[in-house]
Amino acid sequence: MRSPVDQCAELYQSMRVAVAQPRNEGLFKGEPFDELPSKRMIADLNQESGRAGVIYREIKRRITELVYKPGEKISESRIAEELGCGRSPVRTAFSRLQNEGWIEISPQSGTFVRGLSQAEIDEIFEARLLLEAYLAGRAAKRMNELEMRRFRRALAAYGKRVPADRMDEFLELDLQFHLAIYKAASNKPLADVLLNLTDKSRWIRLMRKGSTTRMSDALGEIRDVLDALEARDEKAAAAAMHTHIENMIRQSNQRTQSPPKHKGANAKTPKNGRVAAPTK
Repeated sequence: MRSPVDQCAELYQSMRVAVAQPRNEGLFKGEPFDELPSKRMIADLNQESGRAGVIYREIKRRITELVYKPGEKISESRIAEELGCGRSPVRTAFSRLQNEGWIEISPQSGTFVRGLSQAEIDEIFEARLLLEAYLAGRAAKRMNELEMRRFRRALAAYGKRVPADRMDEFLELDLQFHLAIYKAASNKPLADVLLNLTDKSRWIRLMRKGSTTRMSDALGEIRDVLDALEARDEKAAAAAMHTHIENMIRQSNQRTQSPPKHKGANAKTPKNGRVAAPTK
C-alpha cells in the first residue's frame, strides 16, 4: 500500500499543469485543500516538487490551515508516523519551517507552532500594498481575455453579497484572483516575493476571518479591479488594488488577539513577542 507521502507526491505532480488548464466553474466549495485551484497555481508558480517538498508543504499546510494552532507542540515522530515516512525529511522540513518563522525549536521544551507578531503582519501588508498595486497595473495590459471572463463568471455567481456559508469559498476565489494577477504581470522577482507571503497572508485571514459585510465589500473591490483589467487601464487597476489592500489592512487592525501561551518548560509567553493574530 502506498504511503500518504507517495499519494501526496502524485497529487502535487498533477498540480503542475493546473494554471495552463484552468477550471471553468470558479466555485470550489467542499474540495480538499490540496486539490483547490489556488494550491495548484502556487505549486506551478513555485515549480517545486519531490518527496521532501511534499512533506514540507504538508506540514506547512497543517500550520497555515490551523490544524496545528499557534502554541501547539508538534513532534518529528508523530508527524513521520502520520505521513508514513522517516524522521529525516520531517527534521529537514522543521529546519526550513523554523527559518521561515513558522515554528520555534527549543532543546529543552520541544517544537512549537508560533504565530506572527503584529509587526510582522504590518510588514506583510505593507509589502502587498506596494507590490500588488504595481503588478495589477502591469496585468491590465497582459491578462488574457479567457482568464478575465472566467473570473467575471465566478464573481457574478455571488450577486451583491457573500453569504455566511460561502465565505471560505469566496476567500479561495479571492486568492486565485491575486495569483492570476501575479502570473499575468510577468515580473517573476516581484511575484516570487508575494508568493513567499501567500501562506502567511492565508494564515492571517483564517485567524482574523472577517464579517460577511467585509467579505461583500471585498467582492465589490475585486470587481473594481477586474473592471479596470478588462478596460486595460493600468492606473485604474493599480488604484483599485491599492484600495482593496488598504481596506484589508484597516480590517486587520480592528481585530487583534492576545498572544498564545504554550506549555514549554521555559515559556510562559512565546519568544520575541509572537502573537496569534486572530481578513478580509
